[in-house]
Amino acid sequence: MLPKILIQSLKTQRKSFIFWIVGLVGLIALYMAIYPSVRESAQALNEYIEKMPEAFRAAFIGEADYASPVGYISSEIYTQMLPLLFLFYAIGVGSSAIAGEEEKGTLDILLATPIRRSRVVLEKWGALIGGLLFLSVVVIISLFIGIKFVDITITLGKLIAVTLSLFLLSLSFGTLALLIGSLTGSKGMAIGLTTAVAVLAFFINALAPIVDFLEKIQKTSPFYHYTANNPIVNGLNWGNVLFFTCISLVFLILSIVAFRKRDLMI
Repeated sequence: MLPKILIQSLKTQRKSFIFWIVGLVGLIALYMAIYPSVRESAQALNEYIEKMPEAFRAAFIGEADYASPVGYISSEIYTQMLPLLFLFYAIGVGSSAIAGEEEKGTLDILLATPIRRSRVVLEKWGALIGGLLFLSVVVIISLFIGIKFVDITITLGKLIAVTLSLFLLSLSFGTLALLIGSLTGSKGMAIGLTTAVAVLAFFINALAPIVDFLEKIQKTSPFYHYTANNPIVNGLNWGNVLFFTCISLVFLILSIVAFRKRDLMI
């Protein structure tokens, strides 16, 4: 049986994917164009960064030498730019999957067909995965080509590893948005609550090195598992992969249960 809901969900995004491609490729090209000037000012930049508060360095710079190729790509692209964009996409798609359709009044047409609610949730989740994978491929190809023009040496395997880690981080929050939308039927609430959780999780991880009580719960933050192993240097940590896989599956199962039991606003 063809996953018609998944295919249709991806088709409805095809125009937006064009803008995502242009945006991601353009931003990566811009960052690559800036890097030579960063490399030339390496000593001054590193001295300036050393004076920053520890929490700020941990949250936005990371442990690597900022002016080094790996440090620059890790801090500017994979610590700052891409998580923000990928979470924006994932939370938007996850919140629209059920709650958005319900608010637009299109969900009743879908459920009027002999399709189980669990299948609807699964295929909507599949569309979220498909979209994130597509954006991940765009990022990997753009970076792999871009680094060649500025004499940066990072293996394709390391780019895939860190981008897969980003994909898993985004999928977990996208699935949380799907769960909240399935529970409440409100797209706005799904976006708001998921964004609040993401911000809270980010600051728990960022401030843990300097706040004792946060250090005890740091490992509950998805951002800790995203950055802890420094995948652009060390590759994937399968414990972190398992963490993301488990929470995404738990959120998915709860979404199915919630959607099957709830009276819809249609």
